[in-house]
Amino acid sequence: MTPFFVFLFCLFATYAGYLLATKKKNEQRAEIRKRVEQVLAYSAHVDEDQLRLKREELLSEIPLMNRILLRVQGVMQIKRLIDQADLNLTVMRLFMFSAFAGLMAVMAASMVTINLLIIFVAGTIAAIVPFAHVIWKRQKRLHQFLADLPAALDLMSRALAAGHAFSESLNLVASEMPDPVSKEFRQTYEEQNLGLSAKLALGNLSERIPLMDLRLCVTAIMIQRETGGNLSEILEKVSFTIRERFRILEDLKTLTTQSRWSAYVLCGIPMCVAAFTTYINPEYMSILWNDPRGHQLVALAAGMQLAGTLLVRKILRIKI
Repeated sequence: MTPFFVFLFCLFATYAGYLLATKKKNEQRAEIRKRVEQVLAYSAHVDEDQLRLKREELLSEIPLMNRILLRVQGVMQIKRLIDQADLNLTVMRLFMFSAFAGLMAVMAASMVTINLLIIFVAGTIAAIVPFAHVIWKRQKRLHQFLADLPAALDLMSRALAAGHAFSESLNLVASEMPDPVSKEFRQTYEEQNLGLSAKLALGNLSERIPLMDLRLCVTAIMIQRETGGNLSEILEKVSFTIRERFRILEDLKTLTTQSRWSAYVLCGIPMCVAAFTTYINPEYMSILWNDPRGHQLVALAAGMQLAGTLLVRKILRIKI
């Protein structure tokens, strides 16, 4: 049991270090600095070298690692995921935590077994955990933003109907709505106050929050500013459309609950049966874990199981 407890200690120690490193410190100062840098990135009074240095600073605190990461494809996409998850974390720190978690898992698994396949799988899963946490935080934040977006649009619509300017309606949403809607709309409002056009500020908002409903709202606002019309009524109709889409999605989830849980059970049964059989009769399953041919069968079964899970997930994901 000692190696198992060592494995748990390494796992939880890594996770605790990750949580401590991603904890927000000096949040207000960091937000102000980030907003000013983003606005300066679109200013015509800043030369190209200054813009390059500002963009490099977002990747890592180490200049050498900045230059290396800038040459790696896909790094900016990872940085965008971190920003959308609203984590106080750089790309370099995320890579370091991933490598450290994988190393700890490999060391802990090597104390439990000498099977290279199990050690490799344990290290790979542990290395993926920090990235999975970022993706989970991003999805949670985007879902919360989408849930509060209709109320924010209704608030803007009422403010415009009462005679307020468009920028003041943004400020009203920033001061009255909860996070993350308030934070994103506050940044849009401050970008406008610092000199950005409404088109560019709203474009930045749709890039920070890549949601179809928000893009629909921004497109409607841009069309109204070019062609004219009652913006209050437009926002009210967009809010109604988003609410109806939510209602249809909830109805679909209710109607497909049984099918979805059946799919989850079918995807989980092979792994549970293999683990339970190994526990009650290790000799019967030993050929899968000790023989090279068994390793090939396990790899094939894992690949087929993953492919089936992704196929079921794609079937159950209905877009409206």
